[in-house]
Amino acid sequence: MKANENNILRLISGPDKKFIIPVYQRPYSWKKKNCEQLLKDLKDVYERGHKSHFLGSLVYVSENSGSCEEFIIIDGQQRITTVSLLLLAICNFLIEHPDIKIASINTTKIKNAYLTDEYADNAKKLKLKLIQGDDAAYDALIERNRPIENTCVTANYKYFYSEIKKMTLEELEGIYNAIGKLDIVSISLQPQNGDDPQLIFESLNSTGLDLETADKIRNYVLMNMNYKEQERFYKKYWESLEQTVGRYDINKFIRYYLAIKTRKLYDEKKLYFEFKYYREGSQCSIDVILKDMIEYAGYYRSIVNPKQEKTAYSDILERINKLDMKTCIPLIMDLFKAETNGYITEEKLSKALEIIENFIVRREICSLPTNIFNKLFVQIGAEVDKEVKNNNMDYYDVFCYKLLSKTGKSRFPNNHDFREHFDSYDLYNAKSSMKKYILERLENFGNKELVAVEQLIDEKKLTIEHIMPQTLSDEWKQQLGKNWEIIKEKYLNTIGNLTLTAYNSNYSNLSFQKKKTMEEKGFSFSKLFLNDYIKRCDEWGERQIKKRADILYKKAEKIWWIPDVVEDNEIEKTEWINWDEDVDITSKKISQVEVMGTLMETKDMSDAYRKIHKSLFELEPTIYYKLDFAWFNQSKENMKRAYELSENAYIETNKSSQSKFNSIKKIAEAMQLDSNDIRLLMINKPIK
Repeated sequence: MKANENNILRLISGPDKKFIIPVYQRPYSWKKKNCEQLLKDLKDVYERGHKSHFLGSLVYVSENSGSCEEFIIIDGQQRITTVSLLLLAICNFLIEHPDIKIASINTTKIKNAYLTDEYADNAKKLKLKLIQGDDAAYDALIERNRPIENTCVTANYKYFYSEIKKMTLEELEGIYNAIGKLDIVSISLQPQNGDDPQLIFESLNSTGLDLETADKIRNYVLMNMNYKEQERFYKKYWESLEQTVGRYDINKFIRYYLAIKTRKLYDEKKLYFEFKYYREGSQCSIDVILKDMIEYAGYYRSIVNPKQEKTAYSDILERINKLDMKTCIPLIMDLFKAETNGYITEEKLSKALEIIENFIVRREICSLPTNIFNKLFVQIGAEVDKEVKNNNMDYYDVFCYKLLSKTGKSRFPNNHDFREHFDSYDLYNAKSSMKKYILERLENFGNKELVAVEQLIDEKKLTIEHIMPQTLSDEWKQQLGKNWEIIKEKYLNTIGNLTLTAYNSNYSNLSFQKKKTMEEKGFSFSKLFLNDYIKRCDEWGERQIKKRADILYKKAEKIWWIPDVVEDNEIEKTEWINWDEDVDITSKKISQVEVMGTLMETKDMSDAYRKIHKSLFELEPTIYYKLDFAWFNQSKENMKRAYELSENAYIETNKSSQSKFNSIKKIAEAMQLDSNDIRLLMINKPIK
């Protein structure tokens, strides 16, 4: 690495030089405020008579192409591009106003020494080569052709030009002369001597604020190639990737792609380094990885934009998207890959997608936590793949079995569970997207005349109506009886008491009879399925709310059906459990544990018990000594089958599996660990 103080005009002037922004860099992105600051700095330089002004650094790799020296810019794109745009604006302004003469500003010199190489072929004339899009906009400005709008290149050029028009001749001359006093530190990297452009790039962008994750990954993929190879890879792979998923979705796609490959759903802030670790550990060439990413990008596009390509399952995907549960995307991509590989038919793929939809909705109505989806939806695909490949089993059958065999907080609610929670589910306070989805499905399922419930609610043509109103009049209290407070508290926001109407403002807290019989607006005149039972009622109270909930439940059970799974003794039941779950671990085999991201193989619960405590003790030993745990002691005296964690630190191993699991819970609670900081892979072995 060579670092030198340099003047920016001296660096860029002269023949046979080309400054190239490599294709992996993000587009030029300085805004008006950055340009305003540059002009302010330059004004200070000439007004105060400063000899120089430090602009920043320019990091590059120099390559000799034979015809010229190419400077591949690693860092400093924004600075060199902005200075070039200011020089171009000054040059074009003076060319377009020949009556203005400033002796110290030579437009021919600006164009031929700083902006173009007058002796180069036309195709190579521009000294600064920006990335595609930016390059075309810059070329149009140089040639004084029609500007290409919607780029920062054109916007900032126009800003500079408009400011120059306002300047006096003295101010313009001062600004130009100040540009000649801009100093930089030019840092030349020398890969042949061990400089790693990628590591330096990471250091320069370590805050993670300046570049998107996808930008960093693209740079990592392309940076160590020569310029021609970068161009080829960018056009063949990365450009295709961005076009498939969309530039603004690419971070999300990479997150879900990595989840499938590593079976962990990483926080977006960690994606760059996790992608590096995956690439380095995969032993696959970058070509193979990028081809694979493009395949999965196609799956991703089908999931998030199901309307673009009509399939047998487009409607199901649209419904799943309404649930706003993006963490199921890795599992759906697993299913698409299985279809591509011939493991599952389109018909069974459609049914599998419905099962995912039903799983999410049943869990919502049963008030089960959604945080388990981060792990569950990532791991199911791997569990199914293992059984299909090892035991040559039917993919769809194993998929159903694996999902339905989950227990505790991860369970797929059965009909008993679903029925028990359906009546009391607080639909009114559910997430808006979920609320509209549930009402739309209850209204339209099995009906030929479909109502665009979601659209009509968004357009405020339909609203959600409390049949028993939120504010009870004396008439309502009398009708509900002496237990009116209990009835209101229990049923107000539940499915049995909620419907849709276009006349919410007319109803207010009117009596039930008035709501029902209001001319042309009452429930009796409604064509909605949701109001069918209400029409037949003469009064509205606890009995009617429960009866209507029962009617809607029977429909709900058909909408959000649960598959019948035949117990298969060949399938190994495996399930990851977190340390804070209420689960019976008796007679279960523990084959793996994960502690703070570190995965360890285990023989049984005793082995898991020892390894988890060993890891946690090394992490925070003081907790063990401070708290009075019956199973921990500084001496092995009076302990049955003591296991040494460290010198003067022992745990008792002569305990039941459930007691061992409970001890892990105790220490995890004391250390205030997150739910997924400790996980155990629990196995019920198949019957032989």
